[in-house]
Amino acid sequence: MFHSRKLLLRLSVAQLSMLCPMLTVALAEGRTAAAVEASSGAATAADASPGRLRSLADEALVSGRADEALKLLGQVVALEPLNERNLFKRSRVYQRVKKPSLALADLDATLRLAPEYADALLARAKLLASMGRCPEAADDYRLAAAAPKGLKSDRDRTEATEGRRRAEECAKALEAAAQAARRGDQRARIEQLSFVLEQTTAPPSSLVLERARAYYDLGDLYEAIADAGRALKDNPDDLDALELRGAAYYRLADHGMAKTHWQQGLRLDPEHKGCKTGYKLVRALAKQDDKGDAAAAEGRHADAVAAFLKAIDVDPEHAKYAFSAYVKIATAYVALKDHAKAVGALDKALALDDASVDAHVMRSEALVGAERFEDAVRAAKRARELADGDKTRKAQAKAEAALKQSKTVNYYKVLGVKRDASTKDIKKAYRDLALKYHPDKISADASDAEKEKATAKFQEISTAAEILSDDETRAKYDRGEDVSGAAGQGGPGAGGPGGFPGGFPGGFPGFTSQGGQRFHFQFR
Repeated sequence: MFHSRKLLLRLSVAQLSMLCPMLTVALAEGRTAAAVEASSGAATAADASPGRLRSLADEALVSGRADEALKLLGQVVALEPLNERNLFKRSRVYQRVKKPSLALADLDATLRLAPEYADALLARAKLLASMGRCPEAADDYRLAAAAPKGLKSDRDRTEATEGRRRAEECAKALEAAAQAARRGDQRARIEQLSFVLEQTTAPPSSLVLERARAYYDLGDLYEAIADAGRALKDNPDDLDALELRGAAYYRLADHGMAKTHWQQGLRLDPEHKGCKTGYKLVRALAKQDDKGDAAAAEGRHADAVAAFLKAIDVDPEHAKYAFSAYVKIATAYVALKDHAKAVGALDKALALDDASVDAHVMRSEALVGAERFEDAVRAAKRARELADGDKTRKAQAKAEAALKQSKTVNYYKVLGVKRDASTKDIKKAYRDLALKYHPDKISADASDAEKEKATAKFQEISTAAEILSDDETRAKYDRGEDVSGAAGQGGPGAGGPGGFPGGFPGGFPGFTSQGGQRFHFQFR
């Protein structure tokens, strides 16, 4: 015990930490007795020969104490810095704990001491191949097979032969990927890089990021995001990966995620050009877009249109955002009942993404509002080509009904209102027209033909109002269903739209022509 105490005092803290982690913990907690006990193991290691240390390292590794094994092997390397087998042994432990860069450093040191060490050449070849460094791996496989003392087993010799073949194929794929990148063939570049990555178990983030760039340049943004994410998993501070992933999210109009990645990059390097430019851009665009959304929510639709147009101008090349902004602009124009401008905005949106079913349906509805019925039918058919569902079938039926009605009696035109007019607007239009065309307004000198024409006009106005004032009947009419039976059930003679007694605004109990004849209409 006295000897252990003297040794404990003699060793430095750094030496004690390296020799026995438990000793450091015990000292830190003030447990002197435990520290002394732990020092016995440290003393054994400190006094041990390199052979004994190697044996202790083997015991630690078998027991699953890899960190302890590495510390012991570190002592061995310090004691025998020119013994390549110690470095080789430690490299294998580093590989076991998934530290390939440290393993490679030890293998490099091993082969500097013994360039023809076949087992080390084979181990480095396999490690380099797993890291995607195929040309170097192919060289090491070749050297391992040709080493004077050679590989000891048939299995190793076969592995060297097969490994060299795979490494050479991988090297060719890397060169092909580089050539594809130079000529701008991103699909070929991705294909070759994917082949290389399939051969690796620990690819460097630079290789994964190269494929991410190829996906980005091709326009496959989700794959670019996935690969850049893999690179960031290996190195969360990879500025190139943060910049690229932010750019991919930006192009998808996921501005929140783009902003997050570029902000992270700027925290690491406030002057990083790519992240700085992207961050300023997304902030300026988001500011205008938020203004547009707020204005639309408050019913200030003209202000919303102006804000969305400014947002588009921030980055005219941002197709994904421009599409969504034009759809929002069209929505604002519909609210303003300017269907012609709504159609124009949707035309711009569809020029950016013709595969949007919702945009085609919305365009069909706007065309109906603009009374371009044949175009509305074509737009609805296009939507149905893309997706034959309930929504597109209803849009087509509505457009076809509007087209059919435009060729017969169009009750909206009779009242002089738009197809999206409110019930209040319809009732007001009826009141105004009823006052204007009331038979009592006919001159006493009018001919019978003129009186008949005026009566027919009033009847038409009353029928239109009766059908369009009732939500259920109007919906049927808009769908193109027969609503002739609905007229006459509650028409002007029975109260009319808006509840006017006798069917005429102003409370007349019926109406009488100047010739004294009383008119009661029952419309069919």
